[in-house]
Amino acid sequence: MKWTRSELLRQSQKVTFDEEVEIDASVFDGNSRINSVKDVRVDGTGWLDDSADCFYAELHVTGIMLCPDAITGEEIEVPFETDSDEVYVFEDTDEDGARIVKDEVIELLPAVIDDILLEVPLQVTEAAEGEYPEGNGWKIYSEAEYQEMLKEKVDPRLQILKDFDNKR
Repeated sequence: MKWTRSELLRQSQKVTFDEEVEIDASVFDGNSRINSVKDVRVDGTGWLDDSADCFYAELHVTGIMLCPDAITGEEIEVPFETDSDEVYVFEDTDEDGARIVKDEVIELLPAVIDDILLEVPLQVTEAAEGEYPEGNGWKIYSEAEYQEMLKEKVDPRLQILKDFDNKR
């Protein structure tokens, strides 16, 4: 998914694409919410507007991201699907969101990576209610379990008052 300006001019200024894309896991290094992606497919159209000195692309990206489970840390497959419209300019501009083309070569992969990163969930888990891990002296509780424990627990300093009320 890379074209030169001269290739686009020869192809009547419009291209359609539907490609399987390989993205190296190292791209996501430093991001704790995603480990890698697989089965990434990008389809869409792009066209060159020579009068405006721009290239426009409509992208549809699908695939599976591999994210760590927020509770267990195990890797979970999370399907994703996203659409985006990209604008590439051949000269510096003040236009927000426009990507500057270097060396007259339009490359869509950085936009695809950005689209994927925008779809990464904040947290994901496959653990069902009550299936949380526990160990020697520790346990993970659901929010509901924790709130119930707070209701049952009485401050020891106030325990005497509870007994006092029962004696009357």
